[in-house]
Amino acid sequence: MRVLSEVTVFADRPELQEKVTRMLSEAPQRSLTDVAVLAFGGATPVEQLQHCVSRLSRSYRVLVVLPEQAFDQVPELLRAGALGFLGTGCDQQEFHDALAVVARGAVYVTSGSRAALTGVSAESESVQQLLTRREQEVLRWIADGYTHSQAARRMGLSAATVDTYVKRIRAKLEVRNKAELTRKAIELGIVRREPLLTAA
Repeated sequence: MRVLSEVTVFADRPELQEKVTRMLSEAPQRSLTDVAVLAFGGATPVEQLQHCVSRLSRSYRVLVVLPEQAFDQVPELLRAGALGFLGTGCDQQEFHDALAVVARGAVYVTSGSRAALTGVSAESESVQQLLTRREQEVLRWIADGYTHSQAARRMGLSAATVDTYVKRIRAKLEVRNKAELTRKAIELGIVRREPLLTAA
């Protein structure tokens, strides 16, 4: 483990540690004290990776860097508490974008790993039936990073009405905050889009 530019870095391979270190040294200066980058190259068993994400997410906003062949682990890592996912072949710009999004508490899913999240499960079908069409629409806007007021303007509703919808959605999905709400929306396939680049 190393703390670089106020970002805590964990890597299971020296070459990944070097790559993340280099990209962090070139990152724009900003306060990232509660962000951890977990670089997984395949040397660590997947179960241990999930456990590590679960523990880290209690104290940090976690960005996971992993090889493409491990993208099928993204749904489990999302449930474990990770907020961002990048491939080990990511470039400097995508790394900076993902870091900035995760630092704000939003979810960043690289286009390559998004496919692992878009399969519709029996659970997602039942939850989508549980939410009304209007609740699903509100959830899409909120998961995309819009504030309640911004979502209300786009939907032609009052902010108070959107607040009420969000409370109902949280109760139905049993989630406590916006990050959990966004994770759930992605897991359920309600949000199918390019990586998030908007504020939480």
